[in-house]
Amino acid sequence: MPPGDREESDAEAVVVVLGSAGGPTPKVGRRPVAHALEVADEISLVDCGNGVAGQLVEAGLDLAKLRRILITHHHIDHVADVAVVLHLAWSQLRAPVRVIGPPPLRRLFELHYEAFEVDIRSRMADEGWPHLRDLVDVIELTSAETVDCGPARITAAPVEHPPIPSFGYRIDVAGRSVCFSGDTRPSEAVADLARDVDLLVHETTYLNNAASYLPPERAQRVLTRMRSVHSEPVGAARIAAAARARALLLSPVGAFGPTSDDEIRREARSAYSGPISIGRDFLRVPVPSHKEVRN
Repeated sequence: MPPGDREESDAEAVVVVLGSAGGPTPKVGRRPVAHALEVADEISLVDCGNGVAGQLVEAGLDLAKLRRILITHHHIDHVADVAVVLHLAWSQLRAPVRVIGPPPLRRLFELHYEAFEVDIRSRMADEGWPHLRDLVDVIELTSAETVDCGPARITAAPVEHPPIPSFGYRIDVAGRSVCFSGDTRPSEAVADLARDVDLLVHETTYLNNAASYLPPERAQRVLTRMRSVHSEPVGAARIAAAARARALLLSPVGAFGPTSDDEIRREARSAYSGPISIGRDFLRVPVPSHKEVRN
Protein backbone atom coordinates (compact mmCIF):
# COMPACT_ATOMS: atom_id res chain seq x y z
CA MET A 1 0.00 0.00 0.00
CA PRO A 2 1.65 3.30 -1.03
CA PRO A 3 2.11 6.14 1.48
CA GLY A 4 -1.10 8.08 1.81
CA ASP A 5 -3.31 5.04 1.10
CA ARG A 6 -3.92 4.34 4.78
CA GLU A 7 -7.53 4.20 5.91
CA GLU A 8 -9.18 7.62 5.73
CA SER A 9 -10.05 9.36 9.00
CA ASP A 10 -11.53 12.64 10.14
CA ALA A 11 -9.18 12.69 13.14
CA GLU A 12 -7.57 16.03 13.83
CA ALA A 13 -3.80 16.08 13.51
CA VAL A 14 -1.35 18.65 14.81
CA VAL A 15 2.42 19.04 14.90
CA VAL A 16 3.64 20.64 18.12
CA VAL A 17 7.07 22.26 18.06
CA LEU A 18 8.66 21.26 21.37
CA GLY A 19 12.14 22.51 20.54
CA SER A 20 12.97 24.84 17.66
CA ALA A 21 16.65 25.65 18.22
CA GLY A 22 19.19 24.71 15.58
CA GLY A 23 22.59 23.75 16.99
CA PRO A 24 23.76 22.41 20.36
CA THR A 25 24.55 25.67 22.20
CA PRO A 26 21.71 26.58 24.63
CA LYS A 27 19.60 29.51 23.47
CA VAL A 28 17.21 31.85 25.25
CA GLY A 29 13.62 31.10 24.29
CA ARG A 30 14.36 28.04 22.19
CA ARG A 31 14.90 24.48 23.41
CA PRO A 32 16.83 21.78 21.52
CA VAL A 33 15.16 19.97 18.64
CA ALA A 34 11.96 18.01 19.15
CA HIS A 35 8.61 17.82 17.37
CA ALA A 36 5.48 15.87 18.27
CA LEU A 37 2.77 14.69 15.91
CA GLU A 38 -0.52 14.06 17.73
CA VAL A 39 -3.21 12.25 15.76
CA ALA A 40 -5.69 9.45 16.41
CA ASP A 41 -5.02 9.58 20.17
CA GLU A 42 -1.34 8.78 19.62
CA ILE A 43 1.87 10.79 19.80
CA SER A 44 4.86 10.31 17.54
CA LEU A 45 7.96 12.15 18.77
CA VAL A 46 10.64 13.15 16.25
CA ASP A 47 14.02 13.85 17.85
CA CYS A 48 14.69 14.26 21.55
CA GLY A 49 16.82 17.24 22.48
CA ASN A 50 17.62 18.00 26.11
CA GLY A 51 14.54 18.67 28.24
CA VAL A 52 11.98 17.15 25.90
CA ALA A 53 10.01 15.37 28.66
CA GLY A 54 9.27 18.68 30.35
CA GLN A 55 8.41 20.27 27.01
CA LEU A 56 5.90 17.51 26.29
CA VAL A 57 4.15 18.06 29.62
CA GLU A 58 4.27 21.86 29.34
CA ALA A 59 2.69 21.58 25.88
CA GLY A 60 -0.21 19.69 27.42
CA LEU A 61 0.62 16.38 25.75
CA ASP A 62 -0.13 13.12 27.56
CA LEU A 63 2.96 10.96 28.08
CA ALA A 64 0.71 7.88 28.13
CA LYS A 65 -0.09 8.51 24.44
CA LEU A 66 3.55 8.25 23.34
CA ARG A 67 3.77 5.39 20.85
CA ARG A 68 6.93 5.94 18.83
CA ILE A 69 10.12 8.00 18.74
CA LEU A 70 12.03 8.70 15.53
CA ILE A 71 15.66 9.83 15.75
CA THR A 72 17.07 11.52 12.68
CA HIS A 73 20.76 11.39 13.67
CA HIS A 74 23.14 11.32 16.60
CA HIS A 75 24.04 14.98 17.06
CA ILE A 76 23.42 15.73 20.72
CA ASP A 77 20.77 18.40 20.15
CA HIS A 78 18.63 15.71 18.47
CA VAL A 79 19.28 12.64 20.61
CA ALA A 80 20.39 13.71 24.11
CA ASP A 81 17.15 12.69 25.88
CA VAL A 82 15.89 9.78 23.80
CA ALA A 83 16.37 7.34 26.69
CA VAL A 84 15.73 9.93 29.40
CA VAL A 85 12.25 10.81 28.09
CA LEU A 86 11.15 7.18 28.31
CA HIS A 87 12.75 6.78 31.74
CA LEU A 88 10.82 9.83 32.99
CA ALA A 89 7.59 8.63 31.30
CA TRP A 90 8.06 5.09 32.65
CA SER A 91 5.15 5.20 35.12
CA GLN A 92 2.75 6.28 32.34
CA LEU A 93 3.66 3.65 29.75
CA ARG A 94 1.48 0.58 29.32
CA ALA A 95 3.01 -0.87 26.14
CA PRO A 96 6.45 -0.73 24.50
CA VAL A 97 7.35 2.46 22.67
CA ARG A 98 9.02 1.82 19.33
CA VAL A 99 12.25 3.82 18.91
CA ILE A 100 13.60 4.06 15.36
CA GLY A 101 16.89 5.54 14.20
CA PRO A 102 20.43 4.89 13.03
CA PRO A 103 23.11 3.10 15.08
CA PRO A 104 24.31 3.28 17.79
CA LEU A 105 20.72 3.70 19.05
CA ARG A 106 20.54 0.28 20.69
CA ARG A 107 23.88 0.76 22.46
CA LEU A 108 22.76 4.18 23.69
CA PHE A 109 19.85 2.52 25.51
CA GLU A 110 22.01 -0.27 26.92
CA LEU A 111 24.43 2.33 28.31
CA HIS A 112 21.49 4.23 29.82
CA TYR A 113 20.22 1.09 31.58
CA GLU A 114 23.72 0.53 32.96
CA ALA A 115 24.27 4.14 34.04
CA PHE A 116 20.89 4.37 35.81
CA GLU A 117 20.72 0.80 37.15
CA VAL A 118 20.39 2.01 40.76
CA ASP A 119 17.28 4.05 39.95
CA ILE A 120 15.80 1.39 37.67
CA ARG A 121 16.24 -1.43 40.19
CA SER A 122 14.93 0.75 43.03
CA ARG A 123 11.75 1.66 41.18
CA MET A 124 11.18 -1.90 40.05
CA ALA A 125 11.37 -3.01 43.68
CA ASP A 126 9.34 -0.12 45.12
CA GLU A 127 6.65 0.16 42.46
CA GLY A 128 6.54 -3.30 40.90
CA TRP A 129 7.24 -1.87 37.44
CA PRO A 130 8.71 -4.02 34.64
CA HIS A 131 12.30 -3.22 33.65
CA LEU A 132 12.45 -0.10 31.52
CA ARG A 133 13.90 -2.12 28.62
CA ASP A 134 10.63 -4.10 28.46
CA LEU A 135 8.89 -0.88 27.41
CA VAL A 136 11.40 0.04 24.69
CA ASP A 137 11.47 -1.56 21.25
CA VAL A 138 14.54 -0.31 19.34
CA ILE A 139 14.79 -0.62 15.56
CA GLU A 140 18.10 0.45 14.02
CA LEU A 141 18.21 1.71 10.44
CA THR A 142 21.12 1.55 8.04
CA SER A 143 19.23 2.24 4.81
CA ALA A 144 15.83 3.29 3.50
CA GLU A 145 13.09 1.30 5.20
CA THR A 146 9.36 1.24 5.86
CA VAL A 147 8.13 0.16 9.29
CA ASP A 148 4.51 -0.53 10.20
CA CYS A 149 3.79 0.78 13.71
CA GLY A 150 0.20 -0.12 14.47
CA PRO A 151 -1.99 2.39 12.62
CA ALA A 152 1.03 4.40 11.47
CA ARG A 153 3.37 3.68 8.60
CA ILE A 154 6.88 5.11 9.04
CA THR A 155 8.98 5.56 5.91
CA ALA A 156 12.65 6.42 6.46
CA ALA A 157 15.13 7.66 3.86
CA PRO A 158 18.79 8.72 4.17
CA VAL A 159 19.30 12.49 3.80
CA GLU A 160 22.40 14.63 3.28
CA HIS A 161 23.99 15.82 6.53
CA PRO A 162 27.61 14.67 6.20
CA PRO A 163 29.50 13.16 7.86
CA ILE A 164 26.76 11.92 10.24
CA PRO A 165 24.40 9.19 8.94
CA SER A 166 21.03 10.95 8.96
CA PHE A 167 17.44 10.07 8.10
CA GLY A 168 14.27 11.89 7.16
CA TYR A 169 10.92 10.35 8.08
CA ARG A 170 7.43 10.30 6.65
CA ILE A 171 4.52 9.37 8.91
CA ASP A 172 1.27 8.23 7.29
CA VAL A 173 -1.50 7.77 9.87
CA ALA A 174 -5.27 8.23 10.03
CA GLY A 175 -5.43 9.63 6.51
CA ARG A 176 -2.79 12.31 7.19
CA SER A 177 0.86 12.51 6.13
CA VAL A 178 3.72 14.47 7.65
CA CYS A 179 7.36 14.43 6.55
CA PHE A 180 10.27 15.50 8.77
CA SER A 181 13.48 16.31 6.90
CA GLY A 182 15.88 16.08 9.81
CA ASP A 183 19.08 18.08 9.41
CA THR A 184 20.03 18.12 5.74
CA ARG A 185 21.15 20.28 2.88
CA PRO A 186 18.50 20.53 0.14
CA SER A 187 18.03 16.93 -0.92
CA GLU A 188 16.08 15.18 -3.66
CA ALA A 189 15.66 12.35 -1.16
CA VAL A 190 13.48 14.63 0.96
CA ALA A 191 11.47 15.76 -2.07
CA ASP A 192 10.84 12.12 -2.97
CA LEU A 193 9.97 11.17 0.62
CA ALA A 194 7.60 14.13 0.96
CA ARG A 195 5.80 13.67 -2.37
CA ASP A 196 2.25 15.12 -2.02
CA VAL A 197 2.61 15.19 1.77
CA ASP A 198 0.10 17.18 3.83
CA LEU A 199 2.82 18.92 5.87
CA LEU A 200 6.58 19.07 5.37
CA VAL A 201 8.59 19.95 8.49
CA HIS A 202 11.93 21.06 7.10
CA GLU A 203 14.93 22.40 8.99
CA THR A 204 16.30 25.79 8.04
CA THR A 205 19.41 27.78 8.84
CA TYR A 206 19.24 31.56 8.42
CA LEU A 207 22.65 32.81 7.32
CA ASN A 208 21.94 36.22 5.79
CA ASN A 209 23.29 38.14 8.77
CA ALA A 210 25.70 35.49 10.06
CA ALA A 211 28.86 37.29 8.93
CA SER A 212 27.94 40.18 11.26
CA TYR A 213 28.14 37.87 14.28
CA LEU A 214 31.17 35.77 13.37
CA PRO A 215 34.83 36.78 13.53
CA PRO A 216 36.03 37.45 9.96
CA GLU A 217 38.59 34.65 10.09
CA ARG A 218 35.82 32.17 10.94
CA ALA A 219 33.01 33.45 8.76
CA GLN A 220 34.05 32.02 5.40
CA ARG A 221 34.89 28.58 6.78
CA VAL A 222 31.82 28.33 8.97
CA LEU A 223 29.37 29.57 6.35
CA THR A 224 30.77 27.23 3.71
CA ARG A 225 30.39 24.34 6.12
CA MET A 226 26.84 25.30 7.16
CA ARG A 227 25.67 25.56 3.55
CA SER A 228 27.07 22.09 2.85
CA VAL A 229 25.02 20.39 5.60
CA HIS A 230 21.96 22.61 6.22
CA SER A 231 19.19 24.30 4.22
CA GLU A 232 18.62 28.02 3.98
CA PRO A 233 14.94 29.08 3.76
CA VAL A 234 14.82 29.23 -0.03
CA GLY A 235 16.48 25.80 -0.33
CA ALA A 236 13.94 24.21 2.01
CA ALA A 237 11.12 25.96 0.13
CA ARG A 238 12.33 24.59 -3.20
CA ILE A 239 12.15 21.08 -1.77
CA ALA A 240 8.61 21.73 -0.53
CA ALA A 241 7.62 22.97 -3.99
CA ALA A 242 9.25 20.00 -5.72
CA ALA A 243 7.43 17.63 -3.36
CA ARG A 244 4.10 19.42 -3.88
CA ALA A 245 3.73 19.60 -0.10
CA ARG A 246 0.43 21.16 0.96
CA ALA A 247 2.04 23.16 3.78
CA LEU A 248 5.53 23.90 5.06
CA LEU A 249 6.81 24.30 8.61
CA LEU A 250 10.39 25.60 8.77
CA SER A 251 11.74 24.10 11.99
CA PRO A 252 14.17 23.91 13.70
CA VAL A 253 15.64 27.32 12.96
CA GLY A 254 19.41 27.75 13.10
CA ALA A 255 21.07 31.17 13.17
CA PHE A 256 24.17 33.00 14.40
CA GLY A 257 22.31 36.21 15.23
CA PRO A 258 18.77 37.59 15.56
CA THR A 259 16.22 36.23 13.12
CA SER A 260 13.00 37.64 11.75
CA ASP A 261 10.12 35.27 11.02
CA ASP A 262 8.95 37.70 8.35
CA GLU A 263 12.35 37.68 6.62
CA ILE A 264 12.60 33.88 6.76
CA ARG A 265 9.07 33.57 5.36
CA ARG A 266 9.82 36.15 2.66
CA GLU A 267 12.85 34.15 1.49
CA ALA A 268 10.88 30.91 1.46
CA ARG A 269 7.93 32.53 -0.31
CA SER A 270 10.12 33.21 -3.34
CA ALA A 271 10.17 29.46 -4.02
CA TYR A 272 6.98 28.06 -2.44
CA SER A 273 3.40 29.34 -2.66
CA GLY A 274 1.68 27.23 0.01
CA PRO A 275 1.14 28.03 3.70
CA ILE A 276 4.43 28.62 5.57
CA SER A 277 4.93 28.49 9.35
CA ILE A 278 8.17 29.34 11.18
CA GLY A 279 9.12 27.15 14.13
CA ARG A 280 8.84 28.53 17.67
CA ASP A 281 8.68 26.52 20.88
CA PHE A 282 5.10 25.40 21.57
CA LEU A 283 3.82 26.45 18.16
CA ARG A 284 0.94 24.18 17.12
CA VAL A 285 0.54 23.61 13.37
CA PRO A 286 -2.61 21.78 12.23
CA VAL A 287 -1.94 19.19 9.54
CA PRO A 288 -4.16 19.96 6.55
CA SER A 289 -6.16 17.13 5.08
CA HIS A 290 -5.00 16.01 1.66
CA LYS A 291 -8.63 16.50 0.61
CA GLU A 292 -8.19 20.24 1.08
CA VAL A 293 -7.47 22.33 -1.99
CA ARG A 294 -3.86 23.46 -2.20
CA ASN A 295 -3.35 27.23 -2.10
